[in-house]
Amino acid sequence: MSFEERYAKLNKEQKMAVDTIDGPVLVVAGPGTGKTTILTLRIAEILRKTDTPAHGILAITYTDAGVRAMREKLREIIGNRAHDVYIHTFHSFASAMMSEYPDHFLRIGDFKQMTDVDQESFIRDIISESIFAPLRPIGRPDVYISSIIKTISDAKKDALTPEDVRDFVKKEIKNIKNDESNISTRGATKGKLKADALNKLEKLDKTLLFADVYKKYEEKKKEAKLKDYDDLIIELLVTMRTDELLLRLIQERFLYLLVDEHQDTNDSQNLIISLIAEFFETPNIFIVGDEKQAIYRFQGASVENFLKLQKHWPSMKVINLDTNYRSHQGILDASFAMIENNYDEGEYVDLRKKLKSGNKEKAHPLDILVGENTPAIEHYLVDRLRDISRKEPEATVAIITRRNRELERVLRLLESQNILVSSERSLDIFHHPLGIAFFDLIEYIADPSRFDFLAKTLIIGMWGVSFGKSLEIIHLLKSGQVENLHSFIPAISRIREKMLHDGAVSGIIHLAEESGFVGLVAKDPSFVHVWKGIVTLAESLARDGDIISPLELMNMMLKYRQSAESKTVKVSVGAPDFPIKAMTAHGSKGLEFDYVFIPYANEESWVGRSHGSSFVLPGRGLNDNDIRDTRRLFYVAITRARKHAVILYSTEESDGKMLTPLRFVGELHKDCTTETCLERKDVHLSDLKKEKITENENDALMVSEAKKVLLQNGLSVTALNHFLECPSKFLYESILKMPQAPSLSSEKGSAMHEAMRRIWTKRENTPKQTEETIISTTTEYINKSLLSQEDKTRLKAELSEDAHFVAEALVSHFSSNGSVSTERWFEAPLDIKYDAKKIIINIHGKLDVVVDDGNAVSVFDYKTRQGMSVAAIKGETQNSEGNYFRQLVFYKMLLNNNSFYQSKNINTSLVFISPDDKGRCPVVTLPVESDDISRVQAEIKSLVDSVWSGEITTKYCSDPNCQYCGYRKLLK
Repeated sequence: MSFEERYAKLNKEQKMAVDTIDGPVLVVAGPGTGKTTILTLRIAEILRKTDTPAHGILAITYTDAGVRAMREKLREIIGNRAHDVYIHTFHSFASAMMSEYPDHFLRIGDFKQMTDVDQESFIRDIISESIFAPLRPIGRPDVYISSIIKTISDAKKDALTPEDVRDFVKKEIKNIKNDESNISTRGATKGKLKADALNKLEKLDKTLLFADVYKKYEEKKKEAKLKDYDDLIIELLVTMRTDELLLRLIQERFLYLLVDEHQDTNDSQNLIISLIAEFFETPNIFIVGDEKQAIYRFQGASVENFLKLQKHWPSMKVINLDTNYRSHQGILDASFAMIENNYDEGEYVDLRKKLKSGNKEKAHPLDILVGENTPAIEHYLVDRLRDISRKEPEATVAIITRRNRELERVLRLLESQNILVSSERSLDIFHHPLGIAFFDLIEYIADPSRFDFLAKTLIIGMWGVSFGKSLEIIHLLKSGQVENLHSFIPAISRIREKMLHDGAVSGIIHLAEESGFVGLVAKDPSFVHVWKGIVTLAESLARDGDIISPLELMNMMLKYRQSAESKTVKVSVGAPDFPIKAMTAHGSKGLEFDYVFIPYANEESWVGRSHGSSFVLPGRGLNDNDIRDTRRLFYVAITRARKHAVILYSTEESDGKMLTPLRFVGELHKDCTTETCLERKDVHLSDLKKEKITENENDALMVSEAKKVLLQNGLSVTALNHFLECPSKFLYESILKMPQAPSLSSEKGSAMHEAMRRIWTKRENTPKQTEETIISTTTEYINKSLLSQEDKTRLKAELSEDAHFVAEALVSHFSSNGSVSTERWFEAPLDIKYDAKKIIINIHGKLDVVVDDGNAVSVFDYKTRQGMSVAAIKGETQNSEGNYFRQLVFYKMLLNNNSFYQSKNINTSLVFISPDDKGRCPVVTLPVESDDISRVQAEIKSLVDSVWSGEITTKYCSDPNCQYCGYRKLLK
């Protein structure tokens, strides 16, 4: 559909929003009013009516899913130019600016991302000092750690430094002590501070300590050259404030600024928007939001931020979109009556417009189902879902809960009834069956006398012995006959031998492989997420504690499990194309469905008991509990529905505990709801046994995971190479991303790539300086790697010895003229037809170096190996696969789809940075022809056909000893 056809379908207010491309504009856009449509059409209109280049438009939205949706919709209107428009989340925008202007971010440019374990360890070390004793209660010394980490994050979202927090607290303490209303006037405490005031002072005293912890945390982080998640936003904000040139570069570059979901921005994000926009007296800024859907106040967002920019630019035009094209009038009227309880008379009048429906669906009441007990509403939910699936198989359904706890309950319920559902769940690796099995395994390896743990691993099928043999071994263990244990389980001897030479994490992964644990992992895609969580924890502990020995790491992991309450990982459930989705209310934002079910609509689930905050920050108050936030969240959940919304709650839990109806249900417009009572049910559906997963169901899970990853994350050339080498390798390495032990070759490659990046950043280098940069960078990188000490020593010596030859051989290479980008990310859509349907796969890649001299573009890809012949690179010799050449073809495809580069000559080269016997590091430039591109496109189509048809689960490679094909066969 063309721009003109889409524009003709807009209503008067929507057209006004698209047409008003100049000056500041605020659009109040309620649910279903076509926000994404007007945002994308407005971008197209800017490109039509002005000479602004596509990369001069910056559109910011709140989530990665929002970025994908906006870009795809824009692509339907303007084609591939959509990929030149800067569409980002705040975090990805900050990351992009740091990548494109590295010289302006030298302070944290080389800093590595912290892990959760790093943060916990830093805080634990800091509060171990005697001055922080109040933050280490006796018996529960770690109780404040998570609260401190969260409050540091909150402070950064509010753009608060440790000094800001300290100044605020001192003023608050002074105000409380000087406020006469806080003095008791009667009883035994007459003349003294009231209990409430004392309680506030106690919390403020703790916050003073927090400010000191915050300051030390920032110092410690800087010393370790680490950054946390919030540092991206803060660093961009601070640098824009202090670096006038960077600010001007960004301001002059982005001539039009569009911000979606602005009501959800926090102070730091809002300040970035203001800084970019303030270059012009009347900036071309377009803000879209809806106060009624402000559901991220816990992340620092506030309604005040939504209104602040309007006050900053009095000339700002305000447009109200009041026609909802998603829901029928009954849903809109019911929810409007409820959300009106959020406001005092006369408050935010301009933001409270009642929506009228543009949906042709006939209005009918929302269903409120009241169960005499929880099993009653669960039976009803299951029956309704089956009825919809049978009568309307194409209908989309959402089951929306308040918290992950209720979401997990829904997933267990539907899984027990074999109802296919797509969702994302949190799994605790310490309490998941697979996690328990792994920790049982390392309990035994760490202490060989604990045969009880060995028995547990035997009984679940590890060690490659039959079930009967396992029982026999367990019987021998019970009777104390352990002399011949290693002859029954020879893997134990191999494991202990390997641990003498392995690095810490390598030892953990080799243990999993030798013991048969990885065989358990391979049986379910969700298990791989748990295993990745375990390996990530191991890597964090090894780096943080500078641990080299596998046994030392195992003991540290066991110790960490004792101190930490949980460790969760996110796991996708089902396929993205399943019509039934389950999610939390926060996760439902921006989505729409034919039917919405909201189960467990009780006070206990939605409101609960507020635990407050351990510390106090400006603007967040001493009690951060606000029922209005939760009411907004319930409003968002209801207004996801197109055809119908169903609310379910019970008056009694299955264990007899009495439950309270959610107050918001009673606030819905009475004329727009019908209430029905459900009789008690004695059978709890989720307690019923689920049938064993069949081979076909396992294959279906694997195919669903592959589709989801390709549609959401796209395809890299590495993944394509994996597929062409072995379909099973593609599934386990590129789709499930099975953890791999760090190897000499991979760590060598990473160290040298980092050295190359730093050399390009410095630019003016003599061969001696280049040599020194290679040695210092690779040494620093390898010292932090997870290789064994022996391997580290060997690799550092090798790279230091090679550094001189590399520096001398690549003098002319590093002297290339032009604008240089390093580690630049590119992506491009590829339309592929399967079964008469169009499937869009985003191909992507990170290019090592791109040098643009204005007329031609040179792409350099580094290989840490000695030079190869052109025939070998192209796969035209025996035992060569052509993977390197395919990589160059892939990169040219990416640049051909980028409007900034597609009109230029594109030269692709491999740079071999391991010197040969004569000290040579050849730069091999290979032309990429249209036939090469057609061949790679055909290979990508072959991959997509194999996944979408499901054939990939039946294909194996020719290697009889392939470990990946072995994993697949475990499922058969």
